Amino acid sequence: MDNVWLGLYRFLIFLIAYVIFILLAYKVDPRFSLKYKKFPSFNYLLSVSLLETIVMLFLLVVLNLFVGGDLIMVFSIDRLFFTWYDISLGLLIGIAVFPLLAIVGVFLSAMQRKFFPNYKPWREEKARKIIFGSLPKSRNKARILLSIASLKAAIFEELFFRGYLLNNLLLLLSPVFAIVIQAIFFGAGHLYQGVFNAILPFIYSILLGVAFFLTGSLTIVVLAHFVSDTIGLIIQTSYMKME
Repeated sequence: MDNVWLGLYRFLIFLIAYVIFILLAYKVDPRFSLKYKKFPSFNYLLSVSLLETIVMLFLLVVLNLFVGGDLIMVFSIDRLFFTWYDISLGLLIGIAVFPLLAIVGVFLSAMQRKFFPNYKPWREEKARKIIFGSLPKSRNKARILLSIASLKAAIFEELFFRGYLLNNLLLLLSPVFAIVIQAIFFGAGHLYQGVFNAILPFIYSILLGVAFFLTGSLTIVVLAHFVSDTIGLIIQTSYMKME
């Protein structure tokens, strides 16, 4: 099987796994469905998120085994480089990305107020209430739990979207189109936070996609993702009212 057909097959596998992931998330995850009988704890949300991730990973692995693909190559695990260069660059990119995204976020908020003044962010508010309302009252405990969630997201989201999706889209498309398409899928996965809140993850994914393409290192984007997310969450919890 040549690279084009291999890339197309793997992309179709991703579509199948991703659709099932989204359907499952809107069925069982309160952050997506906004429905719950009892207000969920953060541990419950983390457990449900891990279940969704495991299902998607299982589907990607099993369906790729049908063509006898080397899973190490398929998921770009061979691009995990534990050198001081990769670790340092990943940390630096993560630190640099956060203020850039913060500026973009302020700009998007201003554009929303200017061009969509009647927009009601009800989904954003409900999703935020579920996520941050589920945290323990202790700020330190909340930060530990959020850091664990950030690490899980950084590892698996980079494995799925940069390591798998982008890596295989590059067999089909030019780098520009491949990076944009994987960012569209990444942004779509964050629509549960609201339409406008999905734009920032889209831009975030563009930046991480460019970093992965230019460096060829999965380590760098995993660390960058984790660092930038963690900085944001630490700042958010600093302004939360806790006992």
